[in-house]
Amino acid sequence: MNKQIFEFVFRRVAWNVTLLFFIPNLLFGEASFDNRVLWVVRDAMASSESIDNLIQFADENKFNHLLVQVRGRGDALYDSNIVPRSVRLKDDGFDPLDYIITKAKPLNIKIHAWLNMYYLWSASSMPNQQDHLLYTNPEWLDNHSPKNVNIPQSLIEIKNKTFNDEGLFLAPTHPEVSRHLIEVVEEVVQNYDVDGIHLDYVRYYNEHYGLNPVGLSFYKKYRGESELPFLSTQIIQDPIWGSFRRKSVTKLVKGISNVIKANRNDCILSAAVKPNLYSARNDYGQEWDVWLLAGYLDWVIPMNYLPELDIFSTNINVIDDNLPQKHRSKIIMGLATYNQDTQQVAEKIQFTKESGFNGICLFSYNVFRDTTGYFNRIKNHIVP
Repeated sequence: MNKQIFEFVFRRVAWNVTLLFFIPNLLFGEASFDNRVLWVVRDAMASSESIDNLIQFADENKFNHLLVQVRGRGDALYDSNIVPRSVRLKDDGFDPLDYIITKAKPLNIKIHAWLNMYYLWSASSMPNQQDHLLYTNPEWLDNHSPKNVNIPQSLIEIKNKTFNDEGLFLAPTHPEVSRHLIEVVEEVVQNYDVDGIHLDYVRYYNEHYGLNPVGLSFYKKYRGESELPFLSTQIIQDPIWGSFRRKSVTKLVKGISNVIKANRNDCILSAAVKPNLYSARNDYGQEWDVWLLAGYLDWVIPMNYLPELDIFSTNINVIDDNLPQKHRSKIIMGLATYNQDTQQVAEKIQFTKESGFNGICLFSYNVFRDTTGYFNRIKNHIVP
């Protein structure tokens, strides 16, 4: 049995025995998390009625931070001059981000604009918006071979489920991509009184990606060579390539951090990251320990989603091995609800608390909205 799990079980047994002798402590309950955070997927942001229901749920259940998805697939659920409006919004005069900020402020619920960064498209047909990046800048797409993406073929593969299981990504190694995404964030923080910006998909699709042709031309300069006499498989095995990939993503995170500090210094910058730090670095280009230690991020939210408690615990052990304890308050532990029962989730919530984290983020509100009784069965573990 994993040592940390054994200690957790032992503490739980000891805690229950203690209760037999100190029943009055039940009157006070266990300490709650300081930061009780909820991911809200974009379909819950499509109408005022849906947002009203969300705000009521958050208020009644004492969530104090909402990460609301307002950029899903290269589109905007807010008013933008640089990003096409989401087709989910049927009312041209409705601004979901402005509406939820107005509703949440009197209740002291903090609103974070959740923005998908490199993730651009996942459908098997082209976007309806002609100003979507898939039409205007197809050369910005990332690839697992050193050539431009064949979009028609990729859409066929998505339809037939022979493509990767997510879709088309922008290339972190392409400098124009970074400039565009920084402008996206800057527009939001300049025009909306958000309490935070939450970055998602700030990563490569997997370890084989990053071979965008323009990105490779910058890799040549980074490596100090005019030509790359390598096959794709040799490039991705080159240690210098690994460094280049990570620095490309880090440059974006740093640039966004600088923009936020210049415009709204009280705005929390967070990122959803792969939960195992070693895999995050090597496979996805997410050196999120660097982002945290350098002060680029205020919060990091590991997506510790798998149902198995031993994997959940291992990911926490890796955090302990790589980050000083003083940074624990900046780590908000992310848990999934869509792939496990309430007993499993309750166990992980308690494990998170006893591991010294003072913040928790649940994925997602949409599960609680659509599954009757689910949240009520775990509620007391979050706010006793």
